[in-house]
Amino acid sequence: MKKSINPRAFEIQRRFFQALDLAIASEKVNGLKGFCEEHKLNRTKYSCIKNALDKPIEESTYKMIDIDALAALCSDFGVSAEWLLLGRGKILKTEKQ
Repeated sequence: MKKSINPRAFEIQRRFFQALDLAIASEKVNGLKGFCEEHKLNRTKYSCIKNALDKPIEESTYKMIDIDALAALCSDFGVSAEWLLLGRGKILKTEKQ
């Protein structure tokens, strides 16, 4: 039986890479390789997931992003967990004054 990915989880992956691209563009991290090395993640896995985002879900070799990678985006770069997981609100948390 082939493992499938829930469409909701697929959207979380899209937002993950959108937020990571924002962190890279703002020079808070030195690319996907730097993010993976800093958090001891499998760079090959994350490259494959990112490259498969525009392909049918069934074609992806790797199915899921690690929970600790999601948490790292939130804690290291101020990404809103609500936006990342649910797609609600703004991409970045705002500091309460």
